[in-house]
Amino acid sequence: MKKFFTILIILISVSCDNKECYVDDVYVNKLITLSDEEFKELQINGSYKFIEGGNAGIIIYHMSNNEFKAFDRICSYQSCDECSFIDSINSGIAFCNCCTSAFLLDQNGNAINKPAIAPLKQYYCLTNGQILRIYN
Repeated sequence: MKKFFTILIILISVSCDNKECYVDDVYVNKLITLSDEEFKELQINGSYKFIEGGNAGIIIYHMSNNEFKAFDRICSYQSCDECSFIDSINSGIAFCNCCTSAFLLDQNGNAINKPAIAPLKQYYCLTNGQILRIYN
């Protein structure tokens, strides 16, 4: 009986250490004036800007003409790690600071290498003239 309780306690302690990591659903409703000096670089196709919001910040990516995409900066792999966020973008590919995961911004944030297999969390974008709304 002692062995049973010892095994049970070990199993419970091991399972408590395995926290599940997932990207939280947080409220996002941002209005960006694209003609503002702060967002001037977003006028070029393929450009991006990091802004506050979401779980770990938001990436605004200018696809083409008036098409924009917005993603949460939190990596879809081990999102509970403090370092697990997108810290750089090169040629439309977003790179995680923590792991070696990379994501294609022009293809809905899909992961292109492991360990991440899920895409980045994406938010809706709506443009009306020089106003960009990012929301969920």
